[in-house]
Amino acid sequence: MIVTHQRGFEADTVIDALRQDGVPVFRFNCDAEENASEVSLAIDGDKTEISLFCDGREINCSHIGIGWCQQLPPYLNQKSSVGENLQRRSLWAAQFAIFDLLGVPWLNSPKNIIYAANKPLQLMYAKSAGLKIPITLISNTPKDIRAFSEKNLTVAKNLATPWVVLPGETMAAYTKIVPEDWLKKDADLQFCPVIYQEYRVRKKDYRVVVVGDDVFAACCEPNEQQLEDIRRCGSTGVSFKPCDFDDKTTSQLRILMKRLSIEYCSADFMEDSEGNLYFLEINTCGAWWWVDYLYDGSIRDSIVEYFKKNL
Repeated sequence: MIVTHQRGFEADTVIDALRQDGVPVFRFNCDAEENASEVSLAIDGDKTEISLFCDGREINCSHIGIGWCQQLPPYLNQKSSVGENLQRRSLWAAQFAIFDLLGVPWLNSPKNIIYAANKPLQLMYAKSAGLKIPITLISNTPKDIRAFSEKNLTVAKNLATPWVVLPGETMAAYTKIVPEDWLKKDADLQFCPVIYQEYRVRKKDYRVVVVGDDVFAACCEPNEQQLEDIRRCGSTGVSFKPCDFDDKTTSQLRILMKRLSIEYCSADFMEDSEGNLYFLEINTCGAWWWVDYLYDGSIRDSIVEYFKKNL
């Protein structure tokens, strides 16, 4: 079973490849409103029966051998009305419980994705795994933020998500060097915790995709507009190319993944002008299609083989 949503196009190539190999696949879309899929959890004494219904197909969960949460529900970060909020919270409460009750192996389970996506946990466990991270402060305490910024040229990045999803529009909050006028008002700094890190002059950025035992890396050198955030002023994957990645850092990344209980990730690293390699973050549902394009479909094939091996 692949858990995704209607716009989770990355799942399509994996589903097609599995079906071509004769492996039956049930796709469950976690959308809301009129596109909501159906779930049923029946409890009668010692007997429990779970079934899922999506896109005209129904499956009894006893027939599911392995799962992959490729994408969480798209509505989790969207503004909603009272009625939409009720529907979404109820849908996700039922779906989340059912996924956790399946008792099957997962490439990444919804529960572990939510846990592993927590940025403070990522940074702390990355540090304990031996990965180098920039000097960091996560805070909404004005005096601490000002003291940190006085010691370091500082960048700020959103703690929860860089994406701001509005009806009909999605915006990105890019990492940015903190200007002095950001620090003037206590109320602005107290609004919510933010990740503040020392600014390092970027020489190269890496995207490292891990699927079980397989590792696929790509790198690029930033242009003048990307020195704060590699995602600025360029389409996804533009100028990236396949590359080797440091073996020691790869081993440390695997330790981090084990601590976060995930088997798949897209991890971001940055090499600075002094040759230091810094861990930035793990994307538990991160885009891999453009890296897969660089590797002629090898990531898709790796995911397919992971399913077949663990069925």
